[in-house]
Amino acid sequence: MSMTKIFCRKVLAIGAAAALLAPLSGCLAPLDRTAAPSLESYASQLTETADFSGVILLARKGEIEFQGAYGLADRQTGRANTVDTKFSLASVPKMFTAVSILQLVDAGAISLDDTIGTHLPDYPNRAAAERVTIEHLLMHTSGVGNYWEAMEKLDGASLDSHSDYLPLFADIPLEHEPGTAFSYSNGGYVVLGLIIEAVTGTNYYDHVQAAVFDKAGMQDTGYFLPGKPVPDRAQSYMRSVERPGSWDDMAARAEPRGSAAGGGYSTAGDLLRFATALKQHRLLSPDMTDVFLQGRLETPVGKYGYGIIEQSLNGTRLLGHSGGHYGVAAELMMFPDLDTVFVVLSNGDVDAYWDVEMYAHEMIAGPTDETRNYAFTKQLIAETVAKGYDAGLKMHRNRDAVRKARGGVIDLAAFKYIHRRHYDKGIDLLRLNRAIAPDSDDAIFSLAQGLRTAGRNEEALETYRAYLERVPDSSEAKSLIAAISREGS
Repeated sequence: MSMTKIFCRKVLAIGAAAALLAPLSGCLAPLDRTAAPSLESYASQLTETADFSGVILLARKGEIEFQGAYGLADRQTGRANTVDTKFSLASVPKMFTAVSILQLVDAGAISLDDTIGTHLPDYPNRAAAERVTIEHLLMHTSGVGNYWEAMEKLDGASLDSHSDYLPLFADIPLEHEPGTAFSYSNGGYVVLGLIIEAVTGTNYYDHVQAAVFDKAGMQDTGYFLPGKPVPDRAQSYMRSVERPGSWDDMAARAEPRGSAAGGGYSTAGDLLRFATALKQHRLLSPDMTDVFLQGRLETPVGKYGYGIIEQSLNGTRLLGHSGGHYGVAAELMMFPDLDTVFVVLSNGDVDAYWDVEMYAHEMIAGPTDETRNYAFTKQLIAETVAKGYDAGLKMHRNRDAVRKARGGVIDLAAFKYIHRRHYDKGIDLLRLNRAIAPDSDDAIFSLAQGLRTAGRNEEALETYRAYLERVPDSSEAKSLIAAISREGS
């Protein structure tokens, strides 16, 4: 699974500046008993501003203070999300894999220093087998490659077991010397799944069911089985770029079953049960729980540990993992110092998830540079939408020197407006993004896409060609230029 911050498209807010600021300006720090009513009001508003579809849960000291469900689980049938709806998880289950590995370490069955070859003597990449350790795999410092590009070429072929993944990435040369750099590797977590199978003699899915889900009381968590529908499951959707006003069902882009790297499904309640089981040492011994709940390596997303990410928000520790894929955004946030858990699960575009994430951070731990930058970005979007491109650019140029706009948030906001057929507002935002980040190839391509969707083909052609000058090997840009040229002939 890709990490949450990485998406092929992005989107966000609507309305005047005051409306855009409301979610963050009304946040609470520290958390108090008025949080739940405020959260309920905020989440309800978010369904209108960012098409939020999903579930939010807030718990403190083991008690659920708020949970709410929003939007549709199935747009075709009109079935609504409920607090018991099962959502795809993307990378969140890396925590389940890590716990399973640490249980085996606790039992003396394996060591973090063991190499891949210790337990998988026939592993096809000898350099990896001999030099990559279990600790490297857990922390994404192995250099083992990913499988997404190869998976795109499978054309629907089934991946029923972890060994089915190996041909997709095992022969890729190591990206770097193991232990010397952080490179997020889903392939590495598949290898951890294979090690679990080799050591326990049980397939990964059955093992994690008994070792994690059953022990934690997670009755609504599991992995997809071909031909066996999951009751109360949320389908995943993204706003259509080609068809404004429509939503694309992303089922065809989903990983078929899920693996030790991610996938599968759960509910907000079950993720709370997982956090509770960790706190009560029902999954790991007290000492090993401390080993797990610790960030270790500074990365762009925080300190990455053994399948878990640690951040410090104004001195408040936040531990957990997020996950993102096409039409999937999920996160379990654990604040151990405050005995607080926050869960967000979404089956829509990622902008609503970003908004909830920032709201939770500020509500629970107070404003941070990240939440301030997010609020500034939303103000910038509102100014541009209300007054046009020039006003937005002026606001950005006159900003406080410490404030940084989030380009992905602006980009996704633009496509939300285009989706709602407010083409001029969307194009203004895309132009703003290109001006803010003149070295970004993605900003140029997004502008071209927006212009094409808005029917401004001549401008789109010019922009695609500008992109192609910078990325001359882009077959997608060449194809789109050809398509627009045919339409105009």
